[in-house]
Amino acid sequence: MNNTYGEIIKITTFGESHGLIIGAIIDGFFYNKKIFENIIQKKLNLRKPFTSFFSTQRKELDKVKIFTGIFNYKTTGSPILLLIKNHDNKSLDYNNISKNFRPGHADITYELKYKNRDYRGGGRSSARETACRVASGALFNNYLISKGILIRSYIKKIGKLKINFFYWKKILNRFFTNIFYLKELKEYLNNIKNSSNSISSEIITIINGIKFGLGDPLYKKIESLISDYILSINAVKSIFFGINVKNKNSYFIKDEISKFGFLSNNNGGILGGISNGQPIIIKTSFKPTSSTSKIIKTINSDFNEIFSKTYGRHDPCVGLRAIPIIESMLSTIIINKILKKKIYE
Repeated sequence: MNNTYGEIIKITTFGESHGLIIGAIIDGFFYNKKIFENIIQKKLNLRKPFTSFFSTQRKELDKVKIFTGIFNYKTTGSPILLLIKNHDNKSLDYNNISKNFRPGHADITYELKYKNRDYRGGGRSSARETACRVASGALFNNYLISKGILIRSYIKKIGKLKINFFYWKKILNRFFTNIFYLKELKEYLNNIKNSSNSISSEIITIINGIKFGLGDPLYKKIESLISDYILSINAVKSIFFGINVKNKNSYFIKDEISKFGFLSNNNGGILGGISNGQPIIIKTSFKPTSSTSKIIKTINSDFNEIFSKTYGRHDPCVGLRAIPIIESMLSTIIINKILKKKIYE
């Protein structure tokens, strides 16, 4: 099992959904940089359960604690250990399906590959692990801001409901969606939840301040690395850069150039696998949550066909809590690519 990501600054996450703790070790980070737990906590609060309407009813505190690598609020250069305690893990909710494979989940693949599966909330495959990614990525915020880099996201679509973007001041920090659509969104999700169902979502992310030259063709193009990281997030099914090319001719793809710069950004800030200095635009699509309270057909560990029902607590739309995860993963990619570019230069 691969639990480490990052090239220069490496992050290793650990822990399971219903274990005692989850956490991360960050190795290779700068020394003598100010780090405050409350800054990390603010990011975690945007992701944690029960902060947005219609998220899972699991009430995790997600209180982060730094144990190593910090002295007098500054980094020492040694590995940083972050820990988060699990609190509201009702493992008994999963006893009835301990031997059942939930359709759409990693149950059957983990069982066949590792032979010893933690069935409580999905164990290591649970999105609970992403709290570690958010906490780790928050360490890089000040550095990226100092370089003029800003990563922002908003929810573009939930199911069939399209949410228009006007300007950033109308995007609520907690819900990451246009304030004018809150009432309609609430009614839409309420109907989904009351029908014991879940729904897909699409998120747009815009990265401003990326200079020309990030990315290493042919096999470490910047969009390849971004895709690698984003597709590692639970429930992500696709990623796209720039405009949708479906049914488009070459007119919509070419970004004409004047002596002052590009005249459009249809390619989403990337050409030939290298950042071109324009904003990087990314669309990430999430599938509906696989677990609902409906009875479904599956098999158990004895490979007998059965009908099963999941009693755990789940998000009807994972997109409502996914943006801090996306942005943290992007922060990790960008800081690593900037450092790697400096090494080669």
